[in-house]
Parts: sequence; C-alpha cells; structure tokens
Amino acid sequence: MSNVSTGRLGVAVAQAFLAAGHRVTLLHGLGSATPSAPSAGLSLVPFESASSLSEALLRTFSSPDAPHLLIQAAAVADYAPVKSDGKIKSTAPELVVRMLPTPKVADGFARAFPRVPIVMFKLESGIALDELRARATATMRRVNARAVVANLLGDVGPDHHRAELIRADGSRVAFGDRDALARGLVEEASRIVDGDAIRQGREP
Repeated sequence: MSNVSTGRLGVAVAQAFLAAGHRVTLLHGLGSATPSAPSAGLSLVPFESASSLSEALLRTFSSPDAPHLLIQAAAVADYAPVKSDGKIKSTAPELVVRMLPTPKVADGFARAFPRVPIVMFKLESGIALDELRARATATMRRVNARAVVANLLGDVGPDHHRAELIRADGSRVAFGDRDALARGLVEEASRIVDGDAIRQGREP
C-alpha cells in the first residue's frame, strides 16, 4: 500500500547535486525511481516504510561522513495497515483494513539531529494557494526546518512540476518545472550550509 509518488523528483534533485560536484546519499522507497546509471559520489539506500526510513536516516547521519543537509522529499505514507494475526481468509464478501498513523519522519529526525539543516516538502490538494503557504509554513516551523517546498497535487505530474520554495524568513521562490526546482534546491542548500559555516567561523 503506497501513494502516487514515483521518486522522479528525488532522482532529479540527486542528479542536480551530483552535477554540481556534491556527494549524495539518496534514500528511496522500494519500486520508486532511481538513477539509471551508477555515478561517483552517489550512494543508494532503500527503505520500505516510514519506520525503516527513520532507521535509514539515523544510520546515514550517524556515520563519520554524514551529509551536511537533509532534503526530505520522500512522500511517506501518513497511515499504515495494522498487521493481521494469521492468514486473512479469502471468502469474506468484503475486507476492511484498519490503519494507524505513521510516525512523522521529519519530526523524529529533527529531535535526533537538531543541528542538521532540513528542507522539507509539503503537498496538498483542494485548497487555495494562500492556505497551502500557511500550512507549509506551519509545518516548517514545527520541525524548525530552514525551508519548505510547497505545491498542489494538480501541479505535479510526469511532464510538469510547479512548486514554491518558502524560506524561514518568509521569502519565496517559484519554480516552473522539476529540473528548475532541482537546480534551485542545490543553490538553496549551498546558501544554507555556507551561511551556517560563516556564522560558526568556519570556511564555507
């Protein structure tokens, strides 16, 4: 049981960072898109669920060569089915699946790694742009993220991907397609990481 996310955006973002000379660890759901060819500087880490993604993030960011920033683009399911005891009979006229909320991956990550900058994603549907911005900003502030990429379900598809990046200071940047967004995230990540280095008296 999953959602409509394909992983194409994650691949585009990873390739944009690789093209800019960065090392990338791409955490990807089973069955989602991955780069078509191996690349120097790219590590692939699969996950199956919200809990396994949290575990993979813990391993990745606890390593000696941990990434400097997390871009949380994975569309993690908000609910997961409760495991059944034994085999489900196939003779019932209908099947009701009970589901419970999954843990908020970004919240847990922020608690475990409070010094690692986070760029989040917020996808909504059936609401106006102002409400989308308000919800995305609230999520960003809850997690203490540096920025959030907000978009509506109707603006995302195989051949189009419109989105808006909202920073913690309230400034916004609009993107008209997936590749432009990926390149914009590279620039935003550099701005965040370099800014942190300067404030801490380190070389960016």
